[in-house]
Amino acid sequence: MNPAALGLPYEDIAFLSEDGVKLVGWFVPSPGSGKTIIVCHGWSAERSNALSSTAFLHPSGYNLLYFDFRNHGESGGDRSSLGPWEGRDLIAAIRVLLENKKASAAWIGAWGLSMGAAVALTTAADHPEIRAVVAESSYSSSNEAIVRSAKIFYGIPRSPLTLITLFFVRGRLGVDPEPFSPRYHIGRISPRPLLLIQGSLDARAPVSEGRILLEAAGEPKELWTVPGADHGEAHSKDPAAYERKVLDFFNRASQKIS
Repeated sequence: MNPAALGLPYEDIAFLSEDGVKLVGWFVPSPGSGKTIIVCHGWSAERSNALSSTAFLHPSGYNLLYFDFRNHGESGGDRSSLGPWEGRDLIAAIRVLLENKKASAAWIGAWGLSMGAAVALTTAADHPEIRAVVAESSYSSSNEAIVRSAKIFYGIPRSPLTLITLFFVRGRLGVDPEPFSPRYHIGRISPRPLLLIQGSLDARAPVSEGRILLEAAGEPKELWTVPGADHGEAHSKDPAAYERKVLDFFNRASQKIS
């Protein structure tokens, strides 16, 4: 699936991450608009998975930049890191906008889901080019996300096997993802606005994770819990309410800061 399936114009793009990994994506232009939202998909997904949840922003005057994180979709790379390396990918996407789409990037926002939400939060903390963030189904801690996934998908108990799992994760990656977790960085996004979205039935990124992030964040901030939504289901549970909420957030953010 690509944007044309939804009647959207687009161009294919390719660029290099900060460490030389080839990334691919789409740029969906909204004629005459200087506002662009970078869309960050979740782990084990790709850019097309985020189309249905974000395409509604285009008719309201937003350019959209979609890309595949490394080791996902059509991008290069053979490993994922749950944050450290994916942050480099998002930084490269920001650079592409500022260097190649300058007229479209007078204002940049970010929308992320799950891992993409966590990456958007952590990266935005040190990159003021991102002026507003919508983070859906984010985890607060990479370690906790790994522990929960190990139990949900493989039945591995929290201790001691998950401690062994974390040890091997760090060894394989050569980096510890935990210090890149959004809970340690989200406070530096303020005073740029932040919208956290969690599903009430999400076991992978429960509402408690959103509350941890909300507590760590500065103002302005908001946590919206979507009743009956599992992981990544906030839009599909109530598309009209979701689109109103997110569009209103980005509209207010871009008008205030532009």
